[in-house]
Amino acid sequence: MSRKNYLSPQFLTKISEDGTLNIESLIILTCAIFIASIGLNVNSTATIIGAMLISPLMGPLLAIGTGLALYNTNILRKGAISLLAEIVISLVASTIYFHFSPLTYASQEIIARTSPTIWDVMIAFFGGSAGIIGARKKDANNIVPGVAIATALMPPLCTVGYSIAAGNLKYFLGSGYLFLINCVFITLTAFLGVKIMKWLSHSAGQPGLSFFRKPTLKETGIVLVVIILIIPSILSAGHMVNKTLVDQNVQNLVARELGDVDLIKENVDSQEKTINLTVSGKKINAKKIQAAKANLAEYNLKGYSLNIVQVAQVNPNAENQLDRQVNNILNQRQREQEQEKHNQEIEKLSPAISSVTAVSDNKNKQITLIELKKNISAKKKKALVKQIKEKYPNINLVEFVQESEKE
Repeated sequence: MSRKNYLSPQFLTKISEDGTLNIESLIILTCAIFIASIGLNVNSTATIIGAMLISPLMGPLLAIGTGLALYNTNILRKGAISLLAEIVISLVASTIYFHFSPLTYASQEIIARTSPTIWDVMIAFFGGSAGIIGARKKDANNIVPGVAIATALMPPLCTVGYSIAAGNLKYFLGSGYLFLINCVFITLTAFLGVKIMKWLSHSAGQPGLSFFRKPTLKETGIVLVVIILIIPSILSAGHMVNKTLVDQNVQNLVARELGDVDLIKENVDSQEKTINLTVSGKKINAKKIQAAKANLAEYNLKGYSLNIVQVAQVNPNAENQLDRQVNNILNQRQREQEQEKHNQEIEKLSPAISSVTAVSDNKNKQITLIELKKNISAKKKKALVKQIKEKYPNINLVEFVQESEKE
């Protein structure tokens, strides 16, 4: 008989307690933030999963969905206040961590949280459904922790913190949208789940009660908001599917046209329409490479240009080492580009600056050499140094050199 009591007082009390902000939740949240940030920073999937397991972000979302479904302003207010406070704390803590972390470049785990797709919507929808059902169970169970891992609320939120610290607007928008998708659809499924429970709780005694009725103005508004949120994710999913198909076509091209070779690295640029392949194994003759280029259209790669770099046969360990070396080269280029951008920004700070050069000493201290067109006062130099260090706190020392001195 107790199974029919879908909306029991115990269920509502549990939802309200899980959605209430308290000191224990804040401590657990802080631990989860730093664990997730470290996991993202060092590219550790296991560490990120650990953060998701202990994250308390699910509770407020289920409370908001329940409060909306029952028009219970008390539960709704508790959930909204808790969620807002936890988001602010998470962003502040993760931004501080990434600001001071010596590892400043985006790992694959960070990049993975910056391109939301329709599958993220589906995960959040089904995860939220499991979450509201699991919340009804009195005994301890693995449903809600499982949902916490599946919907991954904490990593995209920490990625937003990384984006703020790195000043990367693209990552900020992508990870922020992914977090928003998860929040909206978990709340939506909680809303629908509680509505169904409410209907099941009263339908036995009220035969005329129907779940399929004309929606209220508020419910219509919720549907419109969901549609608006889901459209960009569908477009993103289309891009992801297209990229997957191109990658698969490239794999087929290598297997059928290039023969017995090992594909070490593949880089496909859909915008520039270029395919760069690094392969090892038996040497490919020029005739076979030309044939592969001529047959690109047969693999739905029409319009792409193919570039192949051949290396000697290497063992798996050497392949991993080569891959690391290639990644290091790419990262070094990225660092050089960012440094050049910083130098140009510093150069614009004063018309007296002729050029800016960044160097590192043997203790890995960052030194910026500023070449001046003309001598400026010590006061202006001091103000300029202060301005540079405020904008770029990783610079340890600023030195001034005049053009005449350099000559």
